[in-house]
Amino acid sequence: MKKTILIISTIAAVCLCAAVITGLLKSKENSSVTLGASDAAISNGLILDGSGKQAAIRNWDSPAQSIQWTAKLRSGNYRVLVQYAQPFFGSAFTVDADGQQLAALVPPTSSDTDFQTMEAGILTITHSGKIAIALWGIQHSIISNPDGTQSVTGALPAIQSLTLIPTPQPATSQTLDILKEFKGTALFDGKTFEGWEGNDDEAMEHFRIEDGIIVGGSLESALADNHFIRTVRDYKDFELRLKYKVTPTDESYNGGIQLRSHRSTLPGQGCEMVGYQADILARRTGGLYDEKRRSDFLGMELGLPEGYRPDEWNEFIIRCEGPRVRLWLNGVQTTDHIEPYTDRPLEGFGTVGQTGRIALQIHKGPACEVRYKDLVLEEL
Repeated sequence: MKKTILIISTIAAVCLCAAVITGLLKSKENSSVTLGASDAAISNGLILDGSGKQAAIRNWDSPAQSIQWTAKLRSGNYRVLVQYAQPFFGSAFTVDADGQQLAALVPPTSSDTDFQTMEAGILTITHSGKIAIALWGIQHSIISNPDGTQSVTGALPAIQSLTLIPTPQPATSQTLDILKEFKGTALFDGKTFEGWEGNDDEAMEHFRIEDGIIVGGSLESALADNHFIRTVRDYKDFELRLKYKVTPTDESYNGGIQLRSHRSTLPGQGCEMVGYQADILARRTGGLYDEKRRSDFLGMELGLPEGYRPDEWNEFIIRCEGPRVRLWLNGVQTTDHIEPYTDRPLEGFGTVGQTGRIALQIHKGPACEVRYKDLVLEEL
């Protein structure tokens, strides 16, 4: 009997020891990882301010700058927390790791020394081992001026640390190869304007179809007003692909693709549209313009394809997803904007809507033709 009890006790002790070891290993596997400012590799122009846990990376203001770490991680999903300080509103960054990306709008703090923690999202890590993690700035912050106008400051947040916490929650990150998932259908049949209409009574006089291509404008005469043809229905989240080519008479050529837009209701502006525009003009190629709203470009200039010529066929890829609008021109990402006014009102306009028409523009000014073709759209 005593021998039996001894054997049982021994087995129980072994099982308890194994459980403790397993628990410790599991705890180690599932423990969070914090990467401090002092551990980061930083780009030219960035500075490390302070030391130890109080150190912070400052002078972040360019999309060419990055903050990078390497961490040993197991595959799985991780909550990504960023400790930061920024007294301004509206800036945004991305977190890239293991072929995945998170994008986050930065809430303001009370000062540039008031460090707070924000959650950037839930990141999927598919490979175990040493993983490179990088922060990239995509959007400058905004300040309100005494005269009621707003200005972009150029500032991105000061960064103190990044923490990854294992979680069973589903990922919110997207693959960096998101464009490979596109499955669209034609938005223009190449023969008629079925599904399209003029934004005003005169608009259709300035657009025509030639050889399966929509042509806006004329080389014979200038335009006194902007004109648009628009879809007959609204779109919210979508990826749109199309090609365009410009036949200009000078460098003032101008066209564009309206997104989530609506007809202006202001007196004397019945021909205008209000909303985002993937712009086509010389001074900001591949830019996202806020037509008749902020009347300014949104987001940073992230890139420009080499050898760009407006008088050759160029491909725009436009992805609107929640508050995020991304543009690619000839395969190069040019803009990544996260709308900061979906919940708080934009002065004079209220909150910025996330649904509306898609439209093609020919801009007022000297004689010019803009051609649009191969319009294909996938609703997300």
